[in-house]
Order: sequence, then C-alpha cells, then structure tokens
Amino acid sequence: MSFHRIILRCSGSNSCCSSHSYYPWVLKMIVSGVLVFLITGFAQAEPFKTSYNQQGVKVSISMSATSVRVAEPFTVTYELISPSEKSLVWPAVTDQLGPFDVIDSKDLFEIPVDSGRMWRRTLTLESIHSGDLEVPELSVNLLSTDSKSVQAEPVEVINLAAQPVTITSVLEGRADPTQFRDIQSVVDVEVPVQETSQWTTWGITGLGGLSLACLALVIMAVRNRSITPPNWVLRQLDNLWERVRENPAENQQHVTELTDITKHYLALQFDIPASQQTTHELLQLLAEQNIGSSMVRDDLSNVLSLADEVKFAGLNLSVDELQAAIHTVRRSVSELSKPLVSATADSEVS
Repeated sequence: MSFHRIILRCSGSNSCCSSHSYYPWVLKMIVSGVLVFLITGFAQAEPFKTSYNQQGVKVSISMSATSVRVAEPFTVTYELISPSEKSLVWPAVTDQLGPFDVIDSKDLFEIPVDSGRMWRRTLTLESIHSGDLEVPELSVNLLSTDSKSVQAEPVEVINLAAQPVTITSVLEGRADPTQFRDIQSVVDVEVPVQETSQWTTWGITGLGGLSLACLALVIMAVRNRSITPPNWVLRQLDNLWERVRENPAENQQHVTELTDITKHYLALQFDIPASQQTTHELLQLLAEQNIGSSMVRDDLSNVLSLADEVKFAGLNLSVDELQAAIHTVRRSVSELSKPLVSATADSEVS
C-alpha cells in the first residue's frame, strides 16, 4: 500500500482513493493563499505613494510617513522613469530643503528598465518645527542624449510635486495636571489565555523569512545594475572611439558628442550644471569648487576650446587629433575619479 493511501486511510481498492480526488485542489488553494498573502504584504509596504506622468516621464513619489514627531527622521523617495533617449540631471543637494533639514541623500541613476531608464533619489529629512508643513517642489532637468537634439531643443524641466507632512510636538496630547479626574480603585480583570498553535507560529516565521529573502534578492539585483559616472563615461568614450574610426567623415558631429559626454559626466560626478554653461563658465566653476588639479583643468580647457573652434569657427580635425582629444578626456576622468588626498598626508609622504 502506497504512502498516499496510508495518509488517506484507504484500502487496496481504487474506490476509496477516488473519493479523495479533491486532494490536489486543496494543495493548490493553500499555495494560492500563500501567494496572495505575500503579494498583499508587498503592496502595503509603501502606503504613502503618488504617481503621475509628465512630459513622457513616469514620476513616483513615496514617503515613509506623512505624520511624524519633531526631530523624527523620515524618507522621501523620488523615482523617475524616462525614455532611453533622455537623461535627467538632479538639482544639487543642500543642507536645507524648505523647513526640513537634509540628513542624508542617496542617488541611483540610469538603471535599465523595460520602459526606459530609472532615476531615483532618496532624501532623509527631519524638522524641529511643528505643524502642517510641506516638502517643497523640486525641478529636474530633462536632457536629450542625442547631440543634435541638445543643440536644437531647449532644456525641459520636470516638476516634482510638493508633499504635505504633519509634524507633531512631543508635548501634544498630554493630560492637563490641573484637571482632577475621578480615580477608581483597582479592579482585577481576568485576562483570557489565547492558545497559539505551534504550526501557526512556524508558518508565520517561515513566511517572514521568505519575504525577507525575496526583498534581499531584489535589493541586490538593483544594486548590481547601477552604473557609476566614471564607468558610464568610459563606456561612452569607447563607443565614440569606434565611431570615429569607422566614420572619419563625421568628425564635426563626433566633436559635439565628445563635448556633451564630458559635460554630462561632470554634472553627474560633481552635481554641477555643466550642460547649461559655456566653456569659460564651466572652467571657472571647476576652479572655484577646486575640482581636479590644475593640469586636469588645463586638459579639459584644451579639449573644450578645441571643440568650440570646430563648432563655431569651422576648424577641421583629423582622426588622429580627435582620438587624441578622446584620450585626453579619458585621462582626465581617471584623475578625477581618484580619491582626494589631503595636504597633510602629502607632506608626510614627502
């Protein structure tokens, strides 16, 4: 007699087991219930979420809470999905955002998704002021990755809607000590004992562990797909090098692409509006913020000035000259990506 028949208390005949033909359907119902439980739990993970479309960009704003106490941190996550031919430039992060103090910020950009590219910024905020406050509206620049469209089209702006937050004081809701209340004597109340099945405890523990494992896998997958600015610009320079070698007759367009790639890298790496500035303004900003060494700034000045002569003065570059300019930008990116070393450490080494 098989194990299945023993469990169902069946004899050797087939008539008994046929009466229990509903057994696989019971298993299916149990599995379906577990899946519904998990899906419902994930759906309720972000109860405060706003989603809308603007200029072809899907905007999603989620908050960890809409009512917190004074000096209690909360997070605001902005998630934008743009078309593949568009790129976004976030505004600079400051110590203050309206009535809130910015404790921490995290950015993820150009994450490939099914409908384009995903850009995410998470801000951790707190406030010492109570009342009905509002996280201010943010403006994000929407740029085209096509070099021809960048010169012809104006910069588009995506407005991220303001989010209301209620900040309550720790003193609110306390009893007034001047108001006397009638205090009754102690009353013994019998507390009912709730019997919990061991299978229920193990089931809840197992579902919780499975949910945490799935969440960890999702987080690891998203982190592995993120691209840093140095990796992005080096990949773009490699592609441009191949296009220069294959189509030497389009060097003027290649010079424009080299300028756009360089400025977009500086905007992503150092959070500056490089794409909206002239060569002179950009080099002055790099010097004021002490970005890169003087040799790196000189190399970038030579490349950008050469590109201006090609675009505005009609200068013709050979393939070797253009490849040399690409190599100069690559060397500058390598220098800018190195960790900064303080002057004290330099003196100790010397």
